[in-house]
Amino acid sequence: MEITVLEKADSSLKIRVVGGSQSVLNLLKEEADQIPEVSFAGFVIEHPLSKSSVFVIKTDGKDAEKVFKKILDKTEEDLKAAKKQILGLF
Repeated sequence: MEITVLEKADSSLKIRVVGGSQSVLNLLKEEADQIPEVSFAGFVIEHPLSKSSVFVIKTDGKDAEKVFKKILDKTEEDLKAAKKQILGLF
């Protein structure tokens, strides 16, 4: 998976993700939707054959980079908790 920053402003961030799957972007979007300072989160698939997507977050004036890190940290916590619960089943 290759990730590049396309645009970075105080209250918005746009990144391109090449490779990987939409599942990761769906996780990030769902987590972003739960954070009050996020006013918009979404992604668009640039072309289905290129496996390239652009993910965008906009905040209500908060530092977009810090908010994105918060989204990543929370997603990581959720995945670790899910892994622990699933492994406990076996």
